Amino acid sequence: MKQSSVNRSNIPSTTINNQSGAVLIVVLFTLILIMIVGAIAIKQSTTDLKVATADQVNKLLFQANDAALMKVEKEDRILSERRESVDTLKGYMSSSQREGHEVSFCVRPRSTRLFSILEISERNKNNDLLANRNNGYCNPQASDDYVSEGRVMTQMTFVRPLAKDDEGVFYKEVEGTLSNDFEKPETGGNVTIECTTFIGYVTSIIPALSQAPLGSASSIDSTSIAGCLKKSRTGTDTVDSCLMALDVPFQTQQQTYLNQPVGVECISGS
Repeated sequence: MKQSSVNRSNIPSTTINNQSGAVLIVVLFTLILIMIVGAIAIKQSTTDLKVATADQVNKLLFQANDAALMKVEKEDRILSERRESVDTLKGYMSSSQREGHEVSFCVRPRSTRLFSILEISERNKNNDLLANRNNGYCNPQASDDYVSEGRVMTQMTFVRPLAKDDEGVFYKEVEGTLSNDFEKPETGGNVTIECTTFIGYVTSIIPALSQAPLGSASSIDSTSIAGCLKKSRTGTDTVDSCLMALDVPFQTQQQTYLNQPVGVECISGS
């Protein structure tokens, strides 16, 4: 004799629907949490990437600036010691004709020399560009004007400040000399008896990381990178302010140089 038992449950359909709805809400809530966590993670990773990229860009620009300063100083020192040419940066900037002038040139790796009077752009104390000295500004469209595998462009500018009225007429005099008794040596202009000071600026940029127009060799406005590189180093509308307005990645270093004749001490000490 067989006995069979049948278990029957009488669960209302509304209860089943309520349970299904609760599960759906939990699933949706979990998905929302996952999406929020994912968005935060992506945003954090993007921020980290930007920080890492900015750090790499700053290092690259700093290395380009440092390399340019070292190269121009080494080149000038070697040429000055050999005395084979009066075409040296120190000799050129120390000339009395350069007072108040700005001399700019592009760091061109393929050039034989970094500084040459044939490849400079020069402004006088009135900020006028000299017609016979207008071949130094970097051109973003010229491949020869790039360093570091064609990514970085470096331009150098050297400024000879105007003498201040309160410095007096003897501020360039050297120790142990008198103006009336000191005879300037005849050496073609490369050696000077004066203690002269000039300031060097080196600016490196990465045009590829900017949306600003490159411009051309004839650009002179503030709407292109080429135009910014032609700005002055003094005043309000400068190279740096122009590049900053165009949101161009750049870095500028400044170095002060004192041309002090060997074996003498400058009275001014600056």
